[in-house]
Amino acid sequence: MKTITFDLYHDGVKWIAKNGQIIVSGETLEELDENLKLKLKDMFEDEKTIKVNMELDYREMIPHWMWQYHPYYFYRTVYLELD
Repeated sequence: MKTITFDLYHDGVKWIAKNGQIIVSGETLEELDENLKLKLKDMFEDEKTIKVNMELDYREMIPHWMWQYHPYYFYRTVYLELD
């Protein structure tokens, strides 16, 4: 099983997952997951399941004075079935 890691952002309208190669968005986390699934299905035809780690990029989302609390924010792991 492959594992892929993304930085996670919210622009006020959509959730955005991106890494150095892939950018995917959705208005809800469910929509983001479905769009990720479609994108990864095209890229990894031989894989049945992909583990996706997402970490909220607190530097972009949270005011500087709150950075000290960032470990308590959003870490997310989903297993996407590509079949």
